[in-house]
Amino acid sequence: MGFEIKWTERASADIEAIVRFISRRDPEAAARIGLGIYDRAQQLIAQPKLGSEELTLPEGEWRKLLFRRWKIIYSLRGNAIIIGRVWPCSMVEIDLNRPLGA
Repeated sequence: MGFEIKWTERASADIEAIVRFISRRDPEAAARIGLGIYDRAQQLIAQPKLGSEELTLPEGEWRKLLFRRWKIIYSLRGNAIIIGRVWPCSMVEIDLNRPLGA
């Protein structure tokens, strides 16, 4: 049974916000970061438990996979890898509902 990655709308919006913010200063870097986050998440298909447990989230079993300054927050549900958020490492408390920058 193979794993499949599913991005939530919130996680997709997170990447969009990150790329938009970085592109104000460096559009090429923004593209590299956006693709880097995506590529890092793709590693979960082969190694779904590559990330460590995210103990700050009480709701379900969430894990985090780091890419530079961002945490890719995900959960394993059957053969699905649900990407819930892409959250800055500098922000300690992860909110699954609040938009970045709010």
